[in-house]
Amino acid sequence: MAQDLRPIFVVGMPRSGTTLLAALLSAHSRIAIGPETAYFDLVWKPLERNAGLSKWDPIAQRLHEFFLKPSVALMGLAQAELLLAFRRAFDQGNLTHRMMLSRMMQTYAGLQQKAAWGEKTPGHFLYVPAIKTEFPEAEIFFIIRDPRDIHLSLNKVAWNDGNVLNHALQWREYQSIAKRYQKAYGDSFTPLRYEDLIADPKTVLRTLTQKVGLSFEEEMLDRYQSQPLFDSKDEPWKTKVASPIDAANAGKWRTKLPSEQWGIFTTLCGSHLREFGYEIPQGFRFSPTLALKGLDVHGVLWWTRVAWRISRGRDPWLGRG
Repeated sequence: MAQDLRPIFVVGMPRSGTTLLAALLSAHSRIAIGPETAYFDLVWKPLERNAGLSKWDPIAQRLHEFFLKPSVALMGLAQAELLLAFRRAFDQGNLTHRMMLSRMMQTYAGLQQKAAWGEKTPGHFLYVPAIKTEFPEAEIFFIIRDPRDIHLSLNKVAWNDGNVLNHALQWREYQSIAKRYQKAYGDSFTPLRYEDLIADPKTVLRTLTQKVGLSFEEEMLDRYQSQPLFDSKDEPWKTKVASPIDAANAGKWRTKLPSEQWGIFTTLCGSHLREFGYEIPQGFRFSPTLALKGLDVHGVLWWTRVAWRISRGRDPWLGRG
């Protein structure tokens, strides 16, 4: 990667538009964003919770499992060659998470004949402090979408957990955590609205590419539909990214979400909805029964702990601080 081009990390809630944003950025002639790696969840967290990078066997085991991830396999990396390089760095006392992830992503960028690399894993939002520790120069692009539309989209995927209350609480905590990130990392943590991206992609992409030292390319709006970000057989819910950008793909909750459901978002997320300019209708009825039906209590407790630790500058994964 060229020295003046900073790595990019695209994060956000599931179904918030991270795949579309990654595809548009990866359509740039000099930017390669590959399939989701979940590196910080699959490699960084389990290693740092134990011996860190002090023992090779657990490192090798985690990397082996990492390379088995279907989306990582799509990248076409030479696993044996990379493991050999990592083992050599370990023996020399030079192995770091930065070295491993950047080496893999630079290799992928080289295969794509690109100069800069990026990584898109929505869940890496909760690892932003770890990302900025390993890559202080990184640009973090955090995409925000109307939570009521996120809820509608999440209800269509088989892996979704929880109910409307879970989704409202999660979205609210994302925004609270994002404010802390903005304060800590300044301009290198960039929030952007999905609705703005699909309404005026040129303006949004011009801003984002400039942040990594590049110029906007008109061709990005054509090439994004063919970017190799996922396998449609494994992740069919992402196939819409291959369709033309449709500004009407916003605000669907107005006709598809009962008032009892969007009322829960009004109650829990009202201040954030106003901040981002999202419509807040009047005349809703809050339904405790609906809020509790299908509630993932474990998810609520988990989010409460994670958000509480991050809000106080503590690591949510390692118990530090």
